[in-house]
Amino acid sequence: MSLTSAVVDLALTTPNVDVLAQSTEVSTGGLRAWIGDNIIFTILLLGACVIGIGGMRGNLSKVVTVGGLSLVGLAWFSIAQSETAATGVGNFLLGLIGIEV
Repeated sequence: MSLTSAVVDLALTTPNVDVLAQSTEVSTGGLRAWIGDNIIFTILLLGACVIGIGGMRGNLSKVVTVGGLSLVGLAWFSIAQSETAATGVGNFLLGLIGIEV
């Protein structure tokens, strides 16, 4: 058996294994579920990091600004991922000005 015939035999045989690296569909459902389950922990962890880093530098006014804006951003993201949460917040805000839905 020569090298050429061995190469031809390998080229003509079909592999018996799955050649795809991932055979399932890729989605962000796992990440969304993790954030939904751990949003309070994530907010507290982010706040602790911002306060710790800002406290080391001695610039507490910037800590309050950046920390507050980060919390607002995380709250916005957590409300946006859930339709029921967005509806509840909307009903609450409308209730503040006297409109009942």
